[in-house]
Amino acid sequence: MKKNQKIIIIIVGIVVVVALLILIYFKTAFISKDEVKNIVANNMSVSSGDLYFDNVDFEMDKNVYEVEVSYQNRDYEYRIDAKNGKIIYTDYKAANNITDNNGNNNSNNTNANGSANNNANSNNGNSTNIPKASITVDEAKNIALTHANLTEDTVQFLRTEQEYDDGVLVYEIDFNYNTYEYDYKINANTGEIVSYDRDSIYD
Repeated sequence: MKKNQKIIIIIVGIVVVVALLILIYFKTAFISKDEVKNIVANNMSVSSGDLYFDNVDFEMDKNVYEVEVSYQNRDYEYRIDAKNGKIIYTDYKAANNITDNNGNNNSNNTNANGSANNNANSNNGNSTNIPKASITVDEAKNIALTHANLTEDTVQFLRTEQEYDDGVLVYEIDFNYNTYEYDYKINANTGEIVSYDRDSIYD
């Protein structure tokens, strides 16, 4: 009887040790749910207290956090790398159009990280010096997405900016899809792709 008790104690001890080792591994190898919430809040440029997290699930087989969050009566999704905290995907788009449908240019736009980009071509706030493009930023986005064989609801836009490149007015359009970052320069008058690049976000 005593021998059986010793065996049971040994088994229980092994189970406890294994459980502790697993717990330590998860705490050191993966970011916590609180860290995930802060990453989402920082990306949206708000306090985590302003957000309602419907779901923060850890997908062990993919090593990612699947996040469902609500903000200002709208629902958003995030996929975040559980090891390094990088945003793999989100349908939250903070970028504002820098050109409206009439071809009028706005002086500021906000990228997906929430930081404001001032129009580099404005002159002391004089809107008459802001260049006008023949195509809108939405049209430029569609050109880039079509070339990449992607759709707007599957990517995360990082930047939509209008600037001069070697004297040519272009749209700088950067976006993420899965583990890749795409960089496009679109001629703002002809819609021609001036240059493009695709790199892994882990490089």
